Amino acid sequence: MLKDIFGGFADILADLFSKWEIWLAIFVAGLAGVFFLPFTGAASLWEALWYFLKFTWWLWVFMILFNGFKELWLHYRQEKFKKNLKWALLELRVPRNILKSPQAMEQVLTSIHALRNKHANFREKYIDGEVTRWFSLEMVSLGGEIHFYIRVVAALKNLVEASFFSYYPDIDIVEVPDYIGKLPGSVTRMYENAYDLWGTEMLLSKDELYPIKTYADFESSPDEDKRFDPISSFLEVMGKLNKNEIVGIQLLIAPAGKDPMDNDYDAWTDKWKEKLEELRQQSKKTKTTIGIDDTMSTFTMRSPRQTEILKAAEENLSKPAFDTVVRFVYLSPKATFTDSYPRRGLIGAFSQYAALDMNNFTQNYNVSTRTRIWDSPYVFPKTRGEYRKARLLYNYKDREVPPENFMGRFMTSYFFNWNASKTFMMNTKCLATLFHIPTAIVLTEPHLKHLESRRTGPPAGLAIFGGEEEIERYK
Repeated sequence: MLKDIFGGFADILADLFSKWEIWLAIFVAGLAGVFFLPFTGAASLWEALWYFLKFTWWLWVFMILFNGFKELWLHYRQEKFKKNLKWALLELRVPRNILKSPQAMEQVLTSIHALRNKHANFREKYIDGEVTRWFSLEMVSLGGEIHFYIRVVAALKNLVEASFFSYYPDIDIVEVPDYIGKLPGSVTRMYENAYDLWGTEMLLSKDELYPIKTYADFESSPDEDKRFDPISSFLEVMGKLNKNEIVGIQLLIAPAGKDPMDNDYDAWTDKWKEKLEELRQQSKKTKTTIGIDDTMSTFTMRSPRQTEILKAAEENLSKPAFDTVVRFVYLSPKATFTDSYPRRGLIGAFSQYAALDMNNFTQNYNVSTRTRIWDSPYVFPKTRGEYRKARLLYNYKDREVPPENFMGRFMTSYFFNWNASKTFMMNTKCLATLFHIPTAIVLTEPHLKHLESRRTGPPAGLAIFGGEEEIERYK
């Protein structure tokens, strides 16, 4: 935790002194000091320096603390903006046979990405505290019965529904009461009900530049009998719950893109531009040959695997991306509670996305509710575990996204529980691999309630009688 705190303050100073305005202020102050020194009457250079610092200390304190206060104010305004958002929870009810591949979900996510909002001026950022509105994709098992949900800002409900119906015309989307009410309000209440909790968050083990194994890799076999839908692993694991157990997998996604207030810097493509160019150079292999007439020729080649990695990285950056948080919780009565179920089963399901020489998922061990004496910071493991359970339960129930800056993390942290949630960027193809409507090759009957009839619209030319007021009732 101390390492994170010192690292955060170091980041503030680094960000502060990376701005040209600060160096201009230092230059002006230093120049003023040169003219000031002859009038101090100091006997030595050190005395003169002391006089100079004595009269200008407020300037240096202001420059050091200004960035921290700016982040603190920004965090306060952003939290207020978040609390004023109105939400709607939509359940995706699945028909018996879905012939669409996860590529349909990729197109849905691309449409959702287009709904991105972003502060465009000083007032929107520092007064209104506007943040990019996020969406929550959720797979939830309530006693073995699995549900698919998406939580959206209420104002975007109709647009999100339209995106789904465009590519999944047979599904049904219904606004439902939030199932979060079935979870205990706090860890204390959880223990009073004789329940226990285990949970964690997942991160990428390598740079975001490298993709995970996607649905295209699972569907690459020409033999239909050998094709596989990766979501079936989650359905099988989540379908094995006992009656009073709950598992929730939560993907919080916020569309990423260019910042209008930061010279159109794109945090997705521009961030990895140099790394991608470095990968291009490293993957080249120079070979020199000598001809019959003793002339030398040089050409460049890559190994097949290097070519595949470079191609995958370039394709990864070519698609829209989201700031992503992957979080899950397992809640069970103490009589049947076992942490082997989430540690082996759920985390094992995430391991199927591991791609050789590219990317895979790993736990965020600073968030995990499993704490041991040999884990940093090596003291009070039980106390740390209780704090983490409380934070994880709160974050899951509120679909909490991590603060954008260090001061936000600092203000939402405790002595034994640093706010260590992290986001990472993931494109639409990778997210569609993680969350999509199960395809026809997945046996879902034991786990999902299906629509028994196909959804269709009214026939064209249907006679409608009545005035405008009556017609509005049926829209």
